[in-house]
Order: sequence, then structure tokens, then C-alpha cells
Amino acid sequence: MLGVGYWKYEGLYDTEKIIQDPGSKNPRVKIYVQFSFFNSELKEWITFIDAASEQIKSGMHEGDTTKSAITDGMKKCASRIGVGSDLYKGLITLDKQQQMIIVPEHYKHYYHDKGWVTETPSSSQPQSPNRRTSNKKELTDKLKSRQSALTNQIKATLHELAGSLDGFDEWYAKKRSEQVSDQQIMNLLQKRLRQKQVTAAA
Repeated sequence: MLGVGYWKYEGLYDTEKIIQDPGSKNPRVKIYVQFSFFNSELKEWITFIDAASEQIKSGMHEGDTTKSAITDGMKKCASRIGVGSDLYKGLITLDKQQQMIIVPEHYKHYYHDKGWVTETPSSSQPQSPNRRTSNKKELTDKLKSRQSALTNQIKATLHELAGSLDGFDEWYAKKRSEQVSDQQIMNLLQKRLRQKQVTAAA
């Protein structure tokens, strides 16, 4: 949307604090985020600052939660200049049955002019049942492949960290039951591995 090098952001860490929302068992990280984009007409940077927050979920560290909160703040700031505006207006939807994203009709002309595709799927162009089934299978296969690759990464990192994989299945099942995603598990292990490497180097 804005081009490489034409935007930047910064988490204002001196504003970060952990608060307990009434009626919620998990605290939240709140932080202000500064987001800037370069206006080529004015030849200057335009800056927005907005508040962001993220709940500290079970198994998450404060650092991971802060990163998620900063992402939330970036989205809020960017939305002020129209980034993702069609999403916020509900003009882009997901057809779960057909496993496809439905975009406004005028997108088709834009994609065509860019040379990306000749036709953009829309609600007026339903796919055949065979094609829908194929799309769903491809999506499922991709997700399985991604999860499998990430699980293997988790195993390799844990083995490097602990020296063995004894009790891995029980530990992994417990983390998933706590609704900790594979990516969050991987982030946690990588952080511990870096800490171990730093300690060993010292």
C-alpha cells in the first residue's frame, strides 16, 4: 500500500503498562504506537499515535503480548489513512462454504489493469462444486504442511534446548490444550534458546 521505505513505526515503550480489566481473569498489555508514512506530495512524514492493547493469554510472555499489541496499534494508525478500509467497512468477506474471499466488483478492473489476473472471483461468478472441493483440499493440505513443518521445528529447537525429546508429546498436548499456538510455542523456545546461548557465551 505505502511502498518499501515509505512507512515506519515505533512502540512507545515508556507508555507500556499492564492493567487488569474488570471481569477478566487475564491482564492486558497497553501501549501507545507511533506510525508514520511519507507523503510524496508534501515531501514530509505524517505521523499518527494510537493506543493499543492485547490480552496476556495463558502460555504467552509479556514480550510476545507487547508485539501483538504493537501490531494492533499499527493497524489502527494505518486505518486512519485508508489502509484496509474496505475490510473495516465489511466490503470484503469470506465465503466459508466455497473457501474463497469475496471482494467488491470494482476490484476486478483494478486487478485486470495491474495484470495480476484476468478475472477476480465475485459473488456473481460461483465456482463449480469440483473446483470448490479442490480449493478446499489445497487449503487444507497447505495448512497441514505448514503445521507439520512448524511442529518439526519445535521438536528440533526443544531437542537443542533440552538435549532430548522425553515427554514431548505430553508437554505439547498440554500447551495446545491451553490454546497456545505452534507459533507461540516456537517463539517461546527460540527465546529460551537465545537466553541459553547468551549464558553459555558469558
